[in-house]
Amino acid sequence: MPKAAVINDLSGLGKCSLTAAIPILSVMGVQACPLPTGVLSNQTGFSSYACINLTNEMDRFIAEWKKRKISFDGIYTGFLCDTLQAEKTARFIAEFSSPQTLVLIDPVLGDNGCQYPALPLEMKEAIQVFLPYATIITPNYTEACLLTGSPYREPNLEQAWEMACQLSEKGPGIVVITGICQNNQVYNAVYTAEHKEKFFISNQWVGTQGYSGTGDILASVLCGGLLKGMDVRQALTLACNFLEASILEAVTDGTDPNEGIAFENHMSLLMRKEP
Repeated sequence: MPKAAVINDLSGLGKCSLTAAIPILSVMGVQACPLPTGVLSNQTGFSSYACINLTNEMDRFIAEWKKRKISFDGIYTGFLCDTLQAEKTARFIAEFSSPQTLVLIDPVLGDNGCQYPALPLEMKEAIQVFLPYATIITPNYTEACLLTGSPYREPNLEQAWEMACQLSEKGPGIVVITGICQNNQVYNAVYTAEHKEKFFISNQWVGTQGYSGTGDILASVLCGGLLKGMDVRQALTLACNFLEASILEAVTDGTDPNEGIAFENHMSLLMRKEP
């Protein structure tokens, strides 16, 4: 069974981060090994939250893993609380990865044109440090703008592909820019450096606003699919189908967007054995 280190936070409410990654990877046949960056009462989109920052504990966790000479088929990073965690994550990737390791970086920085207020302003520079290690990165449109220094405009595919090409020059072989809403569709723009290929995968835009955890869910399905032998087109198509079904149920049920989507009821979609 493939084994993936998942560097992310644990939020009690919001169906995101580790509470999304662990069940999704598990049902896809991947062992998720969490390295928690923080424990939160709920995700930061709520009006308030409590957080225990685990920056000072990460080295102790990592030291125990080193003792056991653990190796990982995948390393998947998400929410980091501060720039020191970004430095620790860069060292972790350097120490625990090999040329065969899938390194998926979900650079959690912001949305809707703004950096998240919970993060230090220097976070976008800190994340740049470990982009050279990445096999694949999955920024949303805002995060791609922040990482490339591009002005935020109305999201469109052409600018997304332009930014994806810029990001690939920093190291990642595959760039997926997520959540580009146009014409009642949500597009995910993909650029692959090896073949200089550009394409998109989309799903229907359901509801009137974004839901907590959708980016984490997409990245988790991508990670699981790639570790199980799918190519990026297959894994992203699966992620989009899974998201569409889960969001539709949340909209039908009238779920508060901060609470996340009903992905638990659609896990059977992820139990495909072969790519």
